[in-house]
Amino acid sequence: MDESSSHLVPENPAPSGSSLTTRLTNVFVAPSEVFNEVKAGRPRPVNWIVPVSIAMITGIIYAMIVFSQPGVFQRMREAQDKKFQELVAEGKMKQAEVEQAHEVTDKFMTPTFFKVIGILGAIFANGAGLFFVALVLWLLGRFVFHGQFEYMQAVEVTGLSTMIAVVGGIISMLLAVIYGDMAMTPSLILLVGHFDPNNKVHLLLTALNAMNIWWLAVLAIGLARLSGAGLAKAAVWVFGLWYGTWSLFVLVLPMLFKGR
Repeated sequence: MDESSSHLVPENPAPSGSSLTTRLTNVFVAPSEVFNEVKAGRPRPVNWIVPVSIAMITGIIYAMIVFSQPGVFQRMREAQDKKFQELVAEGKMKQAEVEQAHEVTDKFMTPTFFKVIGILGAIFANGAGLFFVALVLWLLGRFVFHGQFEYMQAVEVTGLSTMIAVVGGIISMLLAVIYGDMAMTPSLILLVGHFDPNNKVHLLLTALNAMNIWWLAVLAIGLARLSGAGLAKAAVWVFGLWYGTWSLFVLVLPMLFKGR
C-alpha cells in the first residue's frame, strides 16, 4: 500500500499556476509573484490577449465619452486660436489665412471625426505598443542584463502590466470630463488646474503622472524578475528610457524646430 502510494504521489509536486483573474488582480498588489510565475511557467497567451483587449475597450470608451464633451472641443479650439495668433504676431501668418484655416479645420474638428480617430488609435496604440514595449524589455534583459528568457515572456509581462494603464485611462477619462480638458490627467498638473502646452513647467507637471510612474515601476519589476537583474538597475533603465524619450520629443525637438 505504501509502495503504491509513493509511486502515485510525487515527493515535490510542482505548484500549479494561479488563474488569469488572480494574475490580473495581483499585478496591482503583488507583481513580483505574478512575474515569477510568468518566468517559471509555460507560455500563456491569455496573459497578454485579455489585458490588451481590456485596454482597447477602455480606449474606445474613452474616445466615445471624452469626444462627446463640448468643453473638450472648446479647449481644443482655444488652443488652436492661440497658436494661430502667435503665428500672426510673428509675421508667419496673416489674419485672412487664419480665417481660411478655421474654415478647413472646422470641417474636420467634429465629434464623429475624433471618435473614429480615437477608436482606431486605441486599437492600434495598444496592439503595437504591447509588442514594442515588450521588445524593449527583451532587448534590455537579454543584452544589457544578460538574462535568459523568451520574447513572449516579455510580452506576457507587458500585457499584464497593461492593467495599470487601464485604470490610468479610466481616471484620465473622468478628469477630462470634469475639467473639459484631456490634458488634465492624474499628474501634478492638477495642482495648477489648467494646462498651457507652451509652458515648460506645465509639460513637466503632466509628465509626473502617478499612473504612468506606477506602470513603469511594475514594468521594472517584471524586467528584474525575468532577467535576474537588481530592481534598482532595471528601474534606472526603464525610467531613464521612458523619460529620456519623452524629453526628446516633447522638449528638445520642439525647441529645435522652433529655433528654425
